[in-house]
Amino acid sequence: MSLADEIKERNKPPVYECAVCRVVDKMKQDDRADLEACLADESITGTAIASILAERGWPINPDGKQVRKHRRVCAS
Repeated sequence: MSLADEIKERNKPPVYECAVCRVVDKMKQDDRADLEACLADESITGTAIASILAERGWPINPDGKQVRKHRRVCAS
């Protein structure tokens, strides 16, 4: 195998693992539906969603950055 082939084989794009997606996957169905509705409602800030999730013990930073990224990357 050539050097270029070895490099191309090993060159895999980074896997983005969304913190909000992990939370959604672990939630009970009723909470999941509520969260998904809130995520879809652009009038609800990412900070509001993140702070409540963090207060309830979910591993989300309460600053809202992870929720905003989720909305931009995963929910589109």
